[in-house]
Amino acid sequence: MCFNPDKCEVLRVTRRTRNVIQSSYSINNTTLKLVSSAKYLGVITDSKLNFNEHVNHICRKANTTRAFVHRNTSGCPMKVKALAYKTFVRPQLEYASSVWAPHTHCNIDRIEAVQRQAARSTMKDWSRPANQQPATATGTTQTVVRGSPSSMLQYLGWDSLEERRLRSRATVLYRIVHGLVAIPLHPNLQWNTREIRGHSTKFFVPTASRCIPVQLLPSYSHIVE
Repeated sequence: MCFNPDKCEVLRVTRRTRNVIQSSYSINNTTLKLVSSAKYLGVITDSKLNFNEHVNHICRKANTTRAFVHRNTSGCPMKVKALAYKTFVRPQLEYASSVWAPHTHCNIDRIEAVQRQAARSTMKDWSRPANQQPATATGTTQTVVRGSPSSMLQYLGWDSLEERRLRSRATVLYRIVHGLVAIPLHPNLQWNTREIRGHSTKFFVPTASRCIPVQLLPSYSHIVE
C-alpha cells in the first residue's frame, strides 16, 4: 500500500510547553505537515488529549441538527419529537464516546446543554427558569415545573448523557474482558486480587507510576526511528 503524503499528518501528543522534542517525518521524501489536531474515524484528537475541539465540534453539529428537527417537527406530537431527537441528535453526541468521554465540568455541561435544549423543544417550553410554575403535562397527571429542564428530562425519562457514557464505557470494558470484541486487554488493566467489598471482578485503577510502557509494534518501529 502506498501512502499519499498530502493526506498524512503528524500529531505530536504532549503536555509540555517548553523543551518539546522537535523532529520531522517524511514519506516518499515529502515532509509531513505538523498539526495540533486531527480527525480520525470521526473523532478529533488534539495534541493534549483533552478532546476540547471534538466536544466543540459535536455540540455545534448536534445543535444544528436539533434546530433542523425542531423546525420540521413543530406541529408533531411530543412522542414524535422525542423519537426524532433520539434518532438524529443524540447519536451525534454519543458516537465513540468510550474514547473521548470528557472529565471536565465545562465539557460535560456543554454536552448536557444540547439535550436540555432538545427537552425544551420537545415540551414546547421556552420559559425562563425564574418563572417556574408547576404545570400538568397534556394527557397525564404528572406535574412538570415550567422553565426547568431538569423537570422536563425527568418527565421524558431521559437519562443524563454523562450517565449513558458511563454505562457505555462499562459495556465496552465487559466486552473486552470477555473477548466479545477484537480489542486486546491492555496490560495496565490488572485484576484486583485483594479482598474487597462488592463483587470480585474489579480492576486496579492505573496510575502513572504503575503503568507498563507501551512497546511499539515492529511494523511501525522503523517509521518512528
